[in-house]
Amino acid sequence: MMKFVIAPDSFKESMSAIEASLQIQEAIHDYDASFITQCLPMADGGEGTLETLMSSLSGQIKMYEVTGVCFEKRSVPIAIINDCAIIECAKVCGLELLDEQHKNPYLTTTYGLGELILKALDLSMSRIMICLGGSATNDGGIGLLMALGVQFLDCHHQPVIPTMKGLKDIEYIDWCGLDQRLKDVELIGVCDVSNPLCGKQGATYVYGPQKGLHLDECESIDQAMQRYAQLIEISQPSYQSFPGAGAAGGLGYALLLCGGHLERGFEVVSRISRLEDAIASCDCVIVGEGKMDYQTQYGKTPYGVLQIAKKYHKKVYAFCGRVEDLDVLQFENVWSITPTSMPLAQALQKGKENLKQCVFTHMEEMLHGI
Repeated sequence: MMKFVIAPDSFKESMSAIEASLQIQEAIHDYDASFITQCLPMADGGEGTLETLMSSLSGQIKMYEVTGVCFEKRSVPIAIINDCAIIECAKVCGLELLDEQHKNPYLTTTYGLGELILKALDLSMSRIMICLGGSATNDGGIGLLMALGVQFLDCHHQPVIPTMKGLKDIEYIDWCGLDQRLKDVELIGVCDVSNPLCGKQGATYVYGPQKGLHLDECESIDQAMQRYAQLIEISQPSYQSFPGAGAAGGLGYALLLCGGHLERGFEVVSRISRLEDAIASCDCVIVGEGKMDYQTQYGKTPYGVLQIAKKYHKKVYAFCGRVEDLDVLQFENVWSITPTSMPLAQALQKGKENLKQCVFTHMEEMLHGI
């Protein structure tokens, strides 16, 4: 009996990984209802990771009110799976929570994320997993650290504002109040970037502009971030050059300072969902995401699936909203789901319908290649 493993990432602004999986599954069953399908939606640690993990495992959701990205009160979920609490940064301080005119890293904070970690500590979990993608912040994690008990004080010994704006005002740092319960849990930061905290490849230069920072402001903010790290490293280990320290505007750095460690998002999700076991016993793998180009081969989710499939000599077919650099992609075939003449806004709106139709259209071709 023919078996397909369906392992797409999300199609940004169009459909989640779970929704994409279901559309592909429906198309396969419309073609032949006897085919076996296994949906294993993927994620890289960004938006949607919490839902993706919950779809693979049984758990429960608890809601908590914490400080939102712009200091508003916000109700945010923690997923509880066995002895692990899973928190998604994007739910509390994410870009997805802001419209274009309100993207401003001078005003956004990670304080609520720290509050959420305190809630997870109250649950006496042995592991706390924090999905770091999609943040609207560039505060170096000072908001999170302040919520956990660290004091960042200005020249008048007053607390600084827990935003990017507060970085330049820090003169004194007091670690005495850091919640001691952090020593008794495994703190995991889940991300899919390897950027350091500072410099041209750091948090500010690489990700600041998409969060509302003007290019001509990056140098001064990066200098403030470097100074902040130097002050911290008077009494703490140096993590600013650690791969992933620059994730989520420096949240990776803050978690390292709390005794945490960082893991690549795809590796965490694929391990938890037992993707490799599924691929080993299937006939064909289908992946997908919003856009595929030369960057896909540098650690993007579909490429991670491809590497596992290669171990078992399985063919991988890819569907995406847009495709470029087709000659460097190593999939058996890559198809764009978007009709050539369709405007972007309409393509995003009709993404599910387009995906299902495109998979169905190419079923014969995929089966011929298996």
